[in-house]
Amino acid sequence: FPVTIYTALVCLAGCQSPTPNDRAAKGAEQVNDSRLPAEKPDLGDSTPPSALQVAYAKALQMAEQGDPATLPLCDSLLQHQGPQGGAEPYYYKGIYFASKKDNKKALGWFDKTIQTDYSFYEAYIEKAALLIDAKEFEAAHKELELLRALSPGYAPVHYWLGKWADRQG
Repeated sequence: FPVTIYTALVCLAGCQSPTPNDRAAKGAEQVNDSRLPAEKPDLGDSTPPSALQVAYAKALQMAEQGDPATLPLCDSLLQHQGPQGGAEPYYYKGIYFASKKDNKKALGWFDKTIQTDYSFYEAYIEKAALLIDAKEFEAAHKELELLRALSPGYAPVHYWLGKWADRQG
């Protein structure tokens, strides 16, 4: 679908950003990043996704594929959301720039994601992964420790602390 159709879907759907639970309900087919464990879909919910949820899922898929249409779609999602806002479009922009190997821009968008929603844990992980790849181990460790302080039980942070230690020998 062209971006204008998604813009219309966003407006028709009530212009609300998905809640954190909506993010968690995405199936593995929608969150296909080899660096993150696949999230399991909520099999007990038979309600079809809203048009807005479909637009958000499509934005993530496009970002992962490096589709340049991701950026205007994310801008549209940001423009048409409700008063509570949402960090997802910033995160998707970070994913897009990471897929393009533009780590500086990706890190900036992950920072914007975290500034918008400090509990958007996936942004910390993506940021730390980029920093580890760039051998910026101290900065990566800072992000991972911050995330561990926010959510000590969040399994991916422990996985990435192990990867961080392994990469340093």
